[in-house]
Amino acid sequence: MYRTKEEYDRVDRLATDILLDYGICSFPLDMDDLCRRMNINVVPYSAYEEGVDLLLKKSKQGFSAHRTENDNPTIYFNDIYGDHLTAANISSTKGHKLNHIVEGDTDDSEDDLADHFSRQLRCPVSLVIYQKIYSINELISRFGISCEQAIYVSKSALNRCSKYERTFLAYEIDYLRMYYNDPNLDLPLMTKVNEQ
Repeated sequence: MYRTKEEYDRVDRLATDILLDYGICSFPLDMDDLCRRMNINVVPYSAYEEGVDLLLKKSKQGFSAHRTENDNPTIYFNDIYGDHLTAANISSTKGHKLNHIVEGDTDDSEDDLADHFSRQLRCPVSLVIYQKIYSINELISRFGISCEQAIYVSKSALNRCSKYERTFLAYEIDYLRMYYNDPNLDLPLMTKVNEQ
């Protein structure tokens, strides 16, 4: 499905706002801790000794349930079955499902944006560009993302640098200043001229 730059920018902003709001300066991102701080339950399939087959039937990777009268939103994730059970993929699933909860999605029509959100939350492109981390292996090691995700992030960062140079949007500058604990960090602002 084709998405506009504005749609991806909105998701990037949402992910960066969460990083700012929760003071996230450590990677790989601890998704369980972030969800707890956001009052979102995180439940592994293995917590249900019986009924695992029903959970797997619903989703091989995981799913989310929105807030109810009696419970906070919940992310359920597969931790017991399948070839995707790496720490990077489980973290990606949690980030993806977090996006569905935050956005209030009730179907999977925006899964591509949820995947993008998960990558941006767990490996902010602004940080990648600022630190000049374009190596696939370094991205995997530093951010705990999968090889496929690292390839996507690296290409995205390099494409952005070739188009906009190493400039940053205002909210990215806010994040980088928080990350480095330096309110005076001097970064070039992406303007309308270099956005075209």
